[in-house]
Amino acid sequence: MAKALIPGAKFRSPTALQGQSDIRDELIYSSIVIAHGGGSTQKAFTVPQGQAIPQMKGAAITPTEAHHLTHTELSTCLEKAGELGAGIGDAAVRSIGLNLETAYPLNAGYSAYGASPREVAEFVNKTYFQFKIGGKTMTQGPAGMFPSSGGLQGSVSTTQNVATLGFAQNGNPLSGGRKLRIPIQIARTDVVVGLFGLANGATYSFTVQAGVGQETMVTCVLGALVRGDVR
Repeated sequence: MAKALIPGAKFRSPTALQGQSDIRDELIYSSIVIAHGGGSTQKAFTVPQGQAIPQMKGAAITPTEAHHLTHTELSTCLEKAGELGAGIGDAAVRSIGLNLETAYPLNAGYSAYGASPREVAEFVNKTYFQFKIGGKTMTQGPAGMFPSSGGLQGSVSTTQNVATLGFAQNGNPLSGGRKLRIPIQIARTDVVVGLFGLANGATYSFTVQAGVGQETMVTCVLGALVRGDVR
């Protein structure tokens, strides 16, 4: 059954064991950083590890958190720009989730990075998402239609200075993302794009509106069955 769902490994590396594959249940993921103001669109899966993380922010905003600047294993599993490559293999995507990095409460407000309930609401209310393979849109919709695949869900607490703070996430992480009845097949050489866009004329109104702009990492997580090379 697994072989019928996953594209054939036609472009196998000559250094791999020919005719043999391993089948894995994997997470394929890539991130962008959003901040106050935002921009019209930004793309995930187009930048590999070691290069700058794409940012969707206002012109005067400058994210500074080290883990928001350069792609590492934290923010993407791709080692090749726009393609799964031989490092991952061929895949059949069964779920898609958009995870928002979570801000943590302080005695007065929130940490300077991550999404508080305000940022989650702004993101969900104003953002759309398109998932494309080889230039073709395979699925799309408002960001809230692609619930989180992990992370915090939501709670409210009151601090000692009687300020009410809380956590929020894009949907229920227990759902494991939006489930796909028909898996989306991705060959290792297909160009993969996760497009984030703001409604025409809309901008993000975040808690911090200057400097770092409440910089927040958004990660697109694909739950996938993967056929990799045996070496």
